[in-house]
Amino acid sequence: MPSRKNANPISVDSPNGHKNLITMVSAFPQLEFFSLTLREKFRGLNTREGVLLQGPAGWGEFSPFPNYTPEQDSLWLRAALESAFVLFDYPKDTSIGVNAIIGDNEDPYRASIRALEVFGCTTVKIKVGLDVASDVKRFEGIVRAYSEAQKLGDLRIRLDANGRWSVPQAKDTLSELNCALIEYIEQPCQSVSELRELHRKINVPIALDESIRVDGQYQISDFADLAIIKVSPLGGINAIEELIEKLDVPVRISGALESSVGLSASLLAAHTFAPHEVAGLGTGMLLATDLTGEPVVPHLGRILVKRYEPSREKISESGLSPDQQGLWEKRIARAWALIPVAVLASLGIDNRSMQG
Repeated sequence: MPSRKNANPISVDSPNGHKNLITMVSAFPQLEFFSLTLREKFRGLNTREGVLLQGPAGWGEFSPFPNYTPEQDSLWLRAALESAFVLFDYPKDTSIGVNAIIGDNEDPYRASIRALEVFGCTTVKIKVGLDVASDVKRFEGIVRAYSEAQKLGDLRIRLDANGRWSVPQAKDTLSELNCALIEYIEQPCQSVSELRELHRKINVPIALDESIRVDGQYQISDFADLAIIKVSPLGGINAIEELIEKLDVPVRISGALESSVGLSASLLAAHTFAPHEVAGLGTGMLLATDLTGEPVVPHLGRILVKRYEPSREKISESGLSPDQQGLWEKRIARAWALIPVAVLASLGIDNRSMQG
């Protein structure tokens, strides 16, 4: 697969119609474009596309979702640059517990058997927020699988509604479930007023993701119990450290469906900020193809904390078309233009640009 040397300028149209030529001489010694296949459709996607960029500290991954704004892209690029340019110390022979993830389109019973028998996971995260009957059926599929395996006593279920529930729907659904098995429900509702009302009416802990990541809510203890922190969408390890200091609830580290290369920073963050908690980093289970020689998936419910390197063979097998590469080049350039020069300098990156 061809690499793009950073001596070649990337041009994009600026808002005023002029061309910005961004010459990223120090920032991008090598770009590798990729497309990975998912085992099942997840968040409406069949593939995960992105770019690996190599720096003096190693590889970073830029793989924001298609619906992300340029501002959100710029945070993801900051995280990728941090991984490529900042040398972090990874622990030796250390692993963290991770949860299995069951997507919207997976059969929860079969997926739970796989999560337990293949990956050894006893904490399972499942998407909910469809309708009460469907959510209950999916929940019961998980319970059935673990009960048949005589592991029901070890099971903890994490529900993720992505803000799709109203307060009445949340109450109706939870009334049909065995809440003793639920560790928490992630982002049940969208608005703070709904979350506050629901928090008063249920006994299940509430964890927040979008309220923090998108809406910038940090003082949340009067309507939530936990914070879900995702390294890549929030700008990297140093950025989430500053964010965690602002929060008034404990945190859980989760992933954003990165490749195994991009997962490295999140594993380190989980070890650093929530070492004794189960992290939401079993996303490798959702990938049919990956960028590492061996996919980074749970073993006995745990993943080794280390920096995972891409395989040249896997990169070659996962390439994008020239047109797709061009779209990602433009996306990187727009994200790059939104990163303050001071931030680039703090990462040791020389930013040279000229207007044309």
